[in-house]
Amino acid sequence: MHPRLISAGPMSLKRLFWLLLGLVVTVDLSAEDTAPSKALVAAVDRLVAKIGIDATSPGVAILIRVPGRLLFQKGYGLANLAQKTRITPGTVFELASCSKPFTATAVLLLHDRGLLSIEDDVRDYIPELPEYDSETPILIRDLLQHTSGLPEYFDFEDVPRRNKTCWVNEDYLSQFAAQQADFPLQFRPGSKYDYCNSNFLLLASLVQRVAKKSLGRFLHDEIFVPAGMEHTFVYDSPQEAPQITDPRYSRAIGYEWNEKRENWKPGWGTPPDRQEKVLVVGDGSVWSNLEDMAKWDSAVRTRKFLKPETWKLALTSAKTRKGKNTGYGLGWFIYAEDDDQVYGVGHDGTWGGFENSYYRHLRTNRSTVILSNHDTMDTDELWTALDELVEKHLTRE
Repeated sequence: MHPRLISAGPMSLKRLFWLLLGLVVTVDLSAEDTAPSKALVAAVDRLVAKIGIDATSPGVAILIRVPGRLLFQKGYGLANLAQKTRITPGTVFELASCSKPFTATAVLLLHDRGLLSIEDDVRDYIPELPEYDSETPILIRDLLQHTSGLPEYFDFEDVPRRNKTCWVNEDYLSQFAAQQADFPLQFRPGSKYDYCNSNFLLLASLVQRVAKKSLGRFLHDEIFVPAGMEHTFVYDSPQEAPQITDPRYSRAIGYEWNEKRENWKPGWGTPPDRQEKVLVVGDGSVWSNLEDMAKWDSAVRTRKFLKPETWKLALTSAKTRKGKNTGYGLGWFIYAEDDDQVYGVGHDGTWGGFENSYYRHLRTNRSTVILSNHDTMDTDELWTALDELVEKHLTRE
């Protein structure tokens, strides 16, 4: 160490620490090497062709990066079959359940600001929810970590809607009580882990009531804009789908394979191509692209938005009342070995022909984003194959 730094004193060393931290963040966000290996690109090209994606089919966009270096970024196939729009790194996809970490971050922001506590009874904010168990109320924490025991809102029947064109979150809130006889609590809160989209529907409504703005507006103001995610939005009404003014940032349509007719059927999309009828948010409905997901990755890596202890809590596996690890934190899947050693965090998402994955491998410090509108895509298998290719080509360098 330079002798002047040794004698600089505690305050100067602290300032130096923050200066160096700022440099690290800057490198991660803006000084990234954007020239992936030609050999790796060729290998991924062959892999994508092997799994059945070509220039005429729905496809996939892939991002692989480590801090300061973009290892791979490319799109394959078509975003819109009718218009023959190619998938590029700018193509915007429905994230499906990859939206859940964003919803969780919104809730935890409110927690850090003292506007709520994750230990609060959910009914303090959503009194429409039945008092299923007076001795063990459902806590906000239970929603975040899928230990609530709530029934799946997708299963509710004949849900009335207040809007002529679509169902929204508010339409479902009263149905937990109205349909409680047919859809009771599945287990005592905290006693078991069971992944359930109802949890994040309720969290979105909770954010709206506490923040006095929709989840989409809150995420835009508090996360998307500060992170520089210029093409990311929440599709919670036909009016909230931005007009496409730049063809580089066109939106994909999700496609489902029709076995009987042996063709691709559109499954999900936004105006003007499609008008969907279920516009519930929280469990899904964030739309984004590779470019913005790289910025989200940087925000997660640098622990932006939340307090350090809150990030640690979010990215640690929750436990049941009996102390069993659930494999899910607060809005995040936590991937661990049999001895509970964590090796990765992330989330995947499936909806309406979209198959997505955001995964960060902690041991290699490498992040992979897969966004696909090809519903037969197996993102786990693709990630595994991509990881093997990257390891193989990095060892050659």
